[in-house]
Amino acid sequence: MINSEQLGRQIVVATFLSPKVRPKNPRMNIFAKRSGLVLFDLLSGEEELSVRELSRATGVSVGQVQKIIAALVYDGFVKSDGVRTAKTYRLEKRGPLFRKWLSSYSIADKCKLYTYNSGYAVDELYSRLESSKSAASVSLCLHSAARAMEKSFTTLENLELYLRAPEKRIALEKELRLEPCERGYQVLFIEPYYKTIIEKRSEAKGKLSVSPPLLTVLDLWHFPLRGQEQAEHLLRSHPDLRRLALAQS
Repeated sequence: MINSEQLGRQIVVATFLSPKVRPKNPRMNIFAKRSGLVLFDLLSGEEELSVRELSRATGVSVGQVQKIIAALVYDGFVKSDGVRTAKTYRLEKRGPLFRKWLSSYSIADKCKLYTYNSGYAVDELYSRLESSKSAASVSLCLHSAARAMEKSFTTLENLELYLRAPEKRIALEKELRLEPCERGYQVLFIEPYYKTIIEKRSEAKGKLSVSPPLLTVLDLWHFPLRGQEQAEHLLRSHPDLRRLALAQS
């Protein structure tokens, strides 16, 4: 018959030999639409933060931010410090997280694209767009964004626009005299996958808004028209991307 002391020893030995249980997998796609702005601010911002700070900065609920952070902790990109309400989080693997986002996202797969030719030359298209009442409903993106940032690496002169208000597409087609085309394009409209990033982090350049540098790199990386070389140049040359560029080296 086993006495209490022997039973206690068996429990201790069993506990010691049992494999350590890994935290439960949050089972969340961290690169989904709702996670985009949180990831964007994590990669662009400070090393250490709290859930509430990130929630205030992005407008994403505390609960949703906690889920995203939990998934990032599980995957080893983020480390936690402190306890309970005083807990903060530190982004330790900026480069690997960014590379995983690059490999997980393709603008052609995630976004709806509309290709056109126009009766106007590109310079005239820009001029008409700047004076249009619909100018606030679009943001320059892809190569057009790189040109607006004065970081262009190609000679491409097409007009590429994110539709911040997709319902304005028909009006813009008429204003810019656009004709749909199947091969090549002079003008490209895109309905954004990461709409919240475009709404909250686009930057004003003259009379038009421009997709932020980080999202522009993501968009260009798998874009077939000289996208990756433009993305790499932007990553190396734009001051807002210096920390990410260093994390890649």
